[in-house]
Amino acid sequence: MNRLLPASLLLLALSALLLTPRTALAQDTEAERPYDEVHAFEREFTLAAYATGHAGSYLAAGMGGRIRWEPFDDLPLGLEAYLEATIVDWPGEGFRHDYPNGFNLYVPLRVDDVRVRPFLGFCDILSFVEPAQEGAPRADDVLFGAHVGVGAEVAVHSMASLFVDLQLNGYAGHDRTAANWTGGVEEELTFFWNLQLNVGGQFHAGR
Repeated sequence: MNRLLPASLLLLALSALLLTPRTALAQDTEAERPYDEVHAFEREFTLAAYATGHAGSYLAAGMGGRIRWEPFDDLPLGLEAYLEATIVDWPGEGFRHDYPNGFNLYVPLRVDDVRVRPFLGFCDILSFVEPAQEGAPRADDVLFGAHVGVGAEVAVHSMASLFVDLQLNGYAGHDRTAANWTGGVEEELTFFWNLQLNVGGQFHAGR
């Protein structure tokens, strides 16, 4: 009986190890690593700031920010939301400032310290035209659209990375350039498009 006891204990230990889910083992291993040794691309949350430029139906440039969440350990899928502030090259008199915002679903494909990130999403633009003439009516609008793109990222620290994104945007809104008068807003929807380039940095947090 005494000889069988060590063998029984060994069998019980092996059984417990085999029955332990792989995800639980991975989480235990992750928890053992020091926080600053977790790779940037393995962290759950990301904050980013970037410069942005738009060219197509109109020219625009400005700044943006976004927050990202990658909740799955075994599934390469993430969600991000963003907000931008841009100044538009306006053909008529007045001053146009736009605020694109929306969200993306993306698939991060990683090779060591580099990731490629195909994405698609939906967005809208809060667009405001300030008339040059005192007392003239404003010409504000909300544009709705969708976009597709691809991004490239390189980790430069366990909590930081640099990135560049290229995306194609399509919007439906109202034309406000009739007769170059900022107070004119067409009733029918018009299609607008542009190519967008984002360049910036990211801060990664969580495990």
